[in-house]
Formats: sequence, C-alpha cells, structure tokens
Amino acid sequence: MTSKVEMVSVVIPTLNEAGNILEAVSTIHNDLSYPKEIIVVDGNSTDGTKEIVQSLGYCRLIVEPRRGYGLALMTGMKNAKGNIIVMVDGDGTYEVRHIHRMINKMIEKDADMVLATRMYDPNKAMGLMNFIGNKVITTFYDFFFSQFLSDTQSGFRAISHEAIDNVELKAYDMAYATEMLIQFAKQGFSMIEVPTTYKARKYGRPKLRRFKSGIEIFSTIFRGFLDADTFRKCQENWKQNRFK
Repeated sequence: MTSKVEMVSVVIPTLNEAGNILEAVSTIHNDLSYPKEIIVVDGNSTDGTKEIVQSLGYCRLIVEPRRGYGLALMTGMKNAKGNIIVMVDGDGTYEVRHIHRMINKMIEKDADMVLATRMYDPNKAMGLMNFIGNKVITTFYDFFFSQFLSDTQSGFRAISHEAIDNVELKAYDMAYATEMLIQFAKQGFSMIEVPTTYKARKYGRPKLRRFKSGIEIFSTIFRGFLDADTFRKCQENWKQNRFK
C-alpha cells in the first residue's frame, strides 16, 4: 500500500512525438508540486523528439532502441527512483494536470494503483472503435479476474513502486498494461480509479494498431484465465476484500 509520497517518477514512452512532448513534460514540470523526476523513454525517434527532451534541464532521456510500448515502460520503471511511478503517454491526449488527483486518491485510500478512467469524460474524445474495444476488454477482464474497473486500457496510472517490483511482467507491447492488471489482481493489490478527461491528439498519428493489439490483449487475458493458480488467487482476493 502507498501511504506517503517520497518522490514521484513520471515515466513517458515516446516515439516521434515532437509536436506533443514539450507541452506534456512542461505541464508536469510546472504543475506537479511533489518531489519528482520526469523520465522520457524514447524508441529512437527520428522527428526531433529526443533533441527536444535533451534540451530541457528537468527531464531524463533514456533511448530504448528496441520497439514496444511495454518494453519502454519496463525500462523507465527500472530506472525510476520514486516510491510512486506515474505512467502516461507523451501524445498529449491525457490530462497530466490530474496527476495530483490520482496521487491524492492513492494516499487517501492507501492503494497500490490508481487508474485515470476516461469512461466518464463528457467530451468523448475517444474514437468509437476504441471505446467499444475498451469496453469489451474491460468486461472480460473484470469478469475473469473479479475486479470492477471501468477503463482497463487507460495508459495513465499511478503505481506503487514496491508493488510493481513484486510482479513479473513479460509483455513487451500494448498487452503490458493488461498483464499488469492481471498480476496486480493475482497478488491482491488494491486498484482504484479516478475520473479524467481525454483529448484529441494535436499532432502526429496514433501508434495503436487495433487488430494486432486486440489479439495480444485477449491472448493475455485468456492465458491468465486458463492459469489455475492465477484464477484461484484472484477469486480468493476478491472474497477477502469485498467487505472491506
């Protein structure tokens, strides 16, 4: 559980986000009042993203030439010094000003993870296909692993560093975020949500490949469900925690 803030490590995976990254990191730098570090893990961008980050005195740049969303986050988290890790995309779609909201709720509830849910956003900036896919994935996840989340595909999360160090994650791409939730459910870690807003991308093209990512995510869910030990432990944890 997380009951205090020693340092917040904000980990941002990027690949060709030159038009978006400056606004994201400068907002975090100016608005986040907790002791912090900002780690940008770049997939060897060719559009100037690395140079923008390098020119700033308040960011740490790690170049991860091996491609993969999950791999970039793994690399950033391994290098993070804070007891709370915030993961967020560098494309400007998430409202990074809500990091305070997430951390405050994390401390208040003594939680291991807080997800910023986009499902209650009145602006509805998420595309219809992404919205439907998210709801289907979330329904399967909640049913199989005894959870009550509304947005399992949110890439905006505050996570206990101690908790993430105690789960084994192997997915190197988009399924990483779902695998994390499965392993947290298996370990009985507390996961809660806070509402956030979601914005349309200003520059560049989305990196999400819906079909490929969907197959990877559903494969990860079904592997977890078919693993008897994972399923049993999730059920046990739900029974222990349902009346708390």
